[in-house]
Amino acid sequence: MAKKNPEEKSPKEKKPQYISIQFDAPRKYRWSTGKYMGRTYQEAKENKKLVANRCVKCKEVLWPPLEVCGRCKVEAGEDWVELPQTGTVMQYTYLVYPLWDPHYGEKFANPYPNAMILLDDGVYIRHFLEETDQKKLKVGMRVQAVWREDQERGEGTADVKYFRTIDA
Repeated sequence: MAKKNPEEKSPKEKKPQYISIQFDAPRKYRWSTGKYMGRTYQEAKENKKLVANRCVKCKEVLWPPLEVCGRCKVEAGEDWVELPQTGTVMQYTYLVYPLWDPHYGEKFANPYPNAMILLDDGVYIRHFLEETDQKKLKVGMRVQAVWREDQERGEGTADVKYFRTIDA
């Protein structure tokens, strides 16, 4: 009896056939923001307010709102506080060259400088500045939130269009 070569395929074995379909369709996602970020989105959309929760143990204001306090490791709870809409620019940066946007596969040049803003209650928030003149930008300048129009809101903190320079 002849021995069978293990590399030989039996007549019953077939190579798999792959079907490839290419299509270009938008990927619309829907997911829950959860009860903590959901409250932030709701207040921004309905009342033009930025809100954060406060730890029940150490009383630290948690921004963005969190389920557990990072310091105390306890459930943060639902002690909500309204954040002020004014603050001080602590640092900023602006784009010289457009960045690559991985979501859309295109170059993205946002005209608004990006800043780290210390709100008047001591909470830091990263957002855009309205001022685009590099000579007028400076650390320490006072700013105030400018909200999008009612029909344009519904994107959480992005409902704040930018922070505008105010006289101190």
